Amino acid sequence: MRRSQDYRDRVNRVLDHIAGHLDADLSLAKLSRVGCFSPFHFHRIFQGVTGETLNNHVRRVRLERAALLLRTAPSRRITDVAIETGFAGASEFSRAFKAHFGRTASSWDRRSPLEKSKISQAPAERPFHTEEDLRQWKAAKRIRVKVHRSGEFRYVYQRIFAPYSSTGLLDCYHALRGWLAERATDVRRVVFTGMSLDDPSITPAEMCRYDLGVGFPRTLPAAALPGRAECERRGFSVREFEPLDMVSLHCAGDIGDVDRAWHYLYRLWLPASGYDPANLPAMEMFLKLPEEIGWTTFDLNLCIPVVRL
Repeated sequence: MRRSQDYRDRVNRVLDHIAGHLDADLSLAKLSRVGCFSPFHFHRIFQGVTGETLNNHVRRVRLERAALLLRTAPSRRITDVAIETGFAGASEFSRAFKAHFGRTASSWDRRSPLEKSKISQAPAERPFHTEEDLRQWKAAKRIRVKVHRSGEFRYVYQRIFAPYSSTGLLDCYHALRGWLAERATDVRRVVFTGMSLDDPSITPAEMCRYDLGVGFPRTLPAAALPGRAECERRGFSVREFEPLDMVSLHCAGDIGDVDRAWHYLYRLWLPASGYDPANLPAMEMFLKLPEEIGWTTFDLNLCIPVVRL
């Protein structure tokens, strides 16, 4: 168990490094050093853990990050986005974008879904909301968006692959709750937090990754903070987060409200805000847990780490 968890932790470290350094050297040699693996074996280990080859993963996340930047900053030049996400130039980017999404970046209106059978989900599962629908929903719900500075926190989590087609999220939640009860941690002093590493409207469902865990504020007494060894024994990974600039939206309602809230933030608020989403995962911070409000209702702060343009 300890050995298996160590491999997962090291691959997670590589995945996080890739997401945060898309314009840098992401060669096999470089990434194997990040994960402390032999370059002769790393590509097989990576594919064994993630189900995807290293080269395919790097290209995919670069393209998906580019699509997100194009959608949230409609005035930004395609060439600039290509360079920022690690492509040598507009020509290479254009070929890769068309091969992946089935259309050129220049032909996309940057609002509608990127239509491709292996990416787009059935409309009944993930409806497309018009801008007018989103504005009416915001007004009816009296939604307020704010930008603030978060505090430091230690994040104890499990990474779930293909989270929307398995029981992984539910199993992880129960494991976290059991662990907190055993160590007598008051759930009111920590924050259950989900982090979506991918945008389901861009990334194929089977490639999506979701981290579910508990944020321990670094203001807690040292004795209340779990150490890495304790977490590894339970199959959890650990990640430290420094203070971040965040845009946040309080959302209370059903899964449809949560879906509309994310659409509103990415499609309406961010393009007009003067901010870019940072190379960090979006976060769902649970203000109330399922035991309090049921399993079909949500009370969340939806947060996106941001940087100024």
